[in-house]
Amino acid sequence: MSQILKKAAKYRTVSTILQHGEAHLRDPYTLPPEIITPPPPRKERKPDDITDFPEQKFVLLPESIPYPEGKYRPASVPYVSGFYPYNCYLQKGKIYQWCSCGISQSNPWCDGMCNASATRNRPIKFNVDTSGYYKLCNCKQSANAPFCNGTHRQVIRQYHAGFRGFYELWGWAAFMGTTGFIIWNFHN
Repeated sequence: MSQILKKAAKYRTVSTILQHGEAHLRDPYTLPPEIITPPPPRKERKPDDITDFPEQKFVLLPESIPYPEGKYRPASVPYVSGFYPYNCYLQKGKIYQWCSCGISQSNPWCDGMCNASATRNRPIKFNVDTSGYYKLCNCKQSANAPFCNGTHRQVIRQYHAGFRGFYELWGWAAFMGTTGFIIWNFHN
């Protein structure tokens, strides 16, 4: 027992919350710490000047770093915003932002709602090499995101096979069928 305590006394705790200034040694996306000092005062001031402080460096989120084609996996479980893909006309060379969280009110495009909710999914920036119509994934599960690869078919099957999905879908069908029957027979 004493050997274990002696060995444990040499253990060093390594913080996972990036407070000890060594996160850049473990995480390639974290910049090394630096002391920021303001530059010398400018001799000429312009009306559109904001500050003398150095420009802030932006670090890409790991969720927004490009992924190998055909190997996309959402960072967290996205909302299924629909079971069928969007058929959109995309222009050559234009950069689009595809919503990968499913919360956006302007699907399939990102409107920034992922920043206001508890999701790690971030928009996928992409462009196309030829203008034309493309099918964009709406179930947010495609491995070839943002383009549809037919995964929505499995999502529908899995949803229908579940307890909630079976009764929700058949309950909706029974409600619509009953409503149609009443309207058809008693509309006079």
